[in-house]
Amino acid sequence: MRRSLTFALTLLGLFDSLYLLWVYASPSHAMVCLGSGCDEIRASRFAQIAGVPTPLFGVAMYGVLALLVFVEPLFSRAGWLRRFTTAIAGAGVVVSAALTVIEAFVIHAWCAWCVVQAIAVTLIFILSLTLLRARFDDRSQARAAFLRHALVLVLAIAVGTRAFTWLQNHAEAPVHAAEPSSAEIAERLVRPDSHLTGNAHAAVTLVEFGDLQCPSCAAAEPEMRELRKRYGDRVRFVFRQFPLEKVHQYAMNAAEASECAAQQGRFWEALDRFYAANGDLKDESLERYAGELGLDVTKFKSCLSGGATRAIIQRDSEDGRALGVRGTPTYFLGRQRIVGAPETAKFQQLLNQELAAASASAPAPTAAESAAPQRERKATKEAAETSTSATGAGFSSGSGGFLSIQGNSTDCSEDALKEPEPAMIHTAEAEKLFHEGAAFVDVRAADDFRKSHIQGAANLPLLEAQRRATELPRDKTIVLYEGGSGGNADVCAASRAVGRVLLGHAFKNVVVYQDGLAGWQKQALPTAR
Repeated sequence: MRRSLTFALTLLGLFDSLYLLWVYASPSHAMVCLGSGCDEIRASRFAQIAGVPTPLFGVAMYGVLALLVFVEPLFSRAGWLRRFTTAIAGAGVVVSAALTVIEAFVIHAWCAWCVVQAIAVTLIFILSLTLLRARFDDRSQARAAFLRHALVLVLAIAVGTRAFTWLQNHAEAPVHAAEPSSAEIAERLVRPDSHLTGNAHAAVTLVEFGDLQCPSCAAAEPEMRELRKRYGDRVRFVFRQFPLEKVHQYAMNAAEASECAAQQGRFWEALDRFYAANGDLKDESLERYAGELGLDVTKFKSCLSGGATRAIIQRDSEDGRALGVRGTPTYFLGRQRIVGAPETAKFQQLLNQELAAASASAPAPTAAESAAPQRERKATKEAAETSTSATGAGFSSGSGGFLSIQGNSTDCSEDALKEPEPAMIHTAEAEKLFHEGAAFVDVRAADDFRKSHIQGAANLPLLEAQRRATELPRDKTIVLYEGGSGGNADVCAASRAVGRVLLGHAFKNVVVYQDGLAGWQKQALPTAR
């Protein structure tokens, strides 16, 4: 019976892995999640290893185990076969343990299917240890064991088929996995009057849905500016408005102001200036920025007060929601919806993949095109070499949905209102915590951190918070801070955003030092470079 139970467990693990592989293969395949964090894990960077869906490794392991256990009665005296089975199961236990640790301490979510896999391979390993020296007394016993395995296999196929059909029919798609049709994408992704820069005739388009008061968007803007500079001759860049009015007080006002600047041909300059304002987007500040940008301030004020551009912004927001946008920044590149800002290298890889795919599907160049500058030909070659043929993975021809990719931390969504907020403290409390050994964390960009920071502080920029949260100590109070200067600006928006990320990762003691580095220096407290 131990052999039959072992074989049944290998088939259970194989079914589990095959189901996970099916749902990982396409974002259009919703999961039965049993109330656990399956979709969070599927959206994490651990869903693939070297570009291969992680469940595929489980399919391979359980498939080999099932085969070995099934044929073992035919080779009852082959001890090497039982030892090989035990070795594979043991390796599976180690890998499952590692993935469980990642779920618990990195992703902070549990997938019921992954837990079943871990339990199954552990039991297989234990049973295989007890069977290492077990042999059949005669051929009749071996034949009986083989027939029991065959019966288990037939039952497993029958039950597995029914179970898979049931899972397909009872899965509920997560709210964030909106799958617009091809017609909706064609109509809503880029409008004829959308703001664009770069090569207007490029085959590759990168669309950003942004909120001008979102700290994550502001943190990602220098990277986007660099991408526009580097790929401007090969990519069309589009910006769509997605102000989160319920979360950011001045987001709608700033969006209207940027549209007013667009009427005077200064949209992209206004975008850069507003993102750099550190949340200081009140009317008087916006008027000052308009003057700095060389706008006709009288026309700008008349446009802003009249609300003439609000309809454009509301249309952009409606388009975004129809395309599955739930927070900012969200980007669309080909068939990929990128939630949060990826690291620069990853963004460049994605762009290069799209460029290579577009180049491969383009018709042969004409004689005039063949005479293009050497730099452009070299860029196309680099894009082709970088491509991994993964662009659009998970979509069949004519499919309407997007492949969702999780970028770095993005805290700008209406769901942020439902999340716990870190406590706010001033300099006296921060100094006390400093002497008590609290962990100070500077959430500014690395360049700013290197110029000056609170002594002993670690650097954790906003866009890296989700990925690097586990680097922080859990046995200390975490004190988050940033520059602390900026007049009427929201000088701790990024700190609060990182605080919500840490609280979501089960950190208990997280506070925001709202006076920041400026308040610390004002009291002549210890700093470093």
